[in-house]
Amino acid sequence: MKPVKPVVIKIGETVVNPEAMRAAMASIGVSQEAQDRFMASRGRDGQALIEFAGRICYESYEPGLNPNVTRIREDPADYYKNIMMKGDGSILEHGYTHWAILHVSRVCSHEIVRHRVGTAISQESLRYVRPPEIRFWIPDELNEEQRRAMQKAVEDSERAYRDLERGVPWDKLSMDHKKRLTSALRRILPDGLATNLIWSANHRTLRWVIEMRTDPSAEVEIRMVFNQVAEICIRDYPYLYGDFTATDLPDGTKSYRPQLRSKV
Repeated sequence: MKPVKPVVIKIGETVVNPEAMRAAMASIGVSQEAQDRFMASRGRDGQALIEFAGRICYESYEPGLNPNVTRIREDPADYYKNIMMKGDGSILEHGYTHWAILHVSRVCSHEIVRHRVGTAISQESLRYVRPPEIRFWIPDELNEEQRRAMQKAVEDSERAYRDLERGVPWDKLSMDHKKRLTSALRRILPDGLATNLIWSANHRTLRWVIEMRTDPSAEVEIRMVFNQVAEICIRDYPYLYGDFTATDLPDGTKSYRPQLRSKV
């Protein structure tokens, strides 16, 4: 058994094309000056796209473009504060983030995959993958006697798995036959066996999942995962996650709560 802990790495995000964004603004009549001002003060990540999408609803890229709009919020921080206060959540769905969530138990992954709306999931398949080692996280809340008992149970399970594995002539089997036997053998492995997945979510969904899965009532391992996600989001997307506040919990994790919640 190899001890592991959950690791979260942001591997991708929505990126805008500045020239295409300029072309879109020009096409609806936004002045060159307003285009320059907008592009100079925004990045190229999902925050820029979300603001761009929100402004097209009112054509609020500059005063006068829409005759009903005589002043606008130039500062993106002010713009996002207003959006969040109003609860305009739908525009947050334009920006996506992509995560490698590694060394989490299947207990944890079963919880993560329950969030389906606004997400995409690809997970390591134990129908095809024969684990060369059993990676496992023993929860910190167990005492030493309980930890030893759990480690022994995992090691006993691994020995049984290896005994079965050694009895199979793998090099003589077709891939289909290997898949069938690999799938059969995995049934004796513990549910706490570590797995890897790629998880993508839009920012509206992500705000909700961070709040739900860092709640004090959430399972500790999933809090460990979404604590890491929350810290990265607050660092990388301050306009979108700047309203989150953290509360330290007794087990060393944190609970993150937004001050503002989207409605539509």
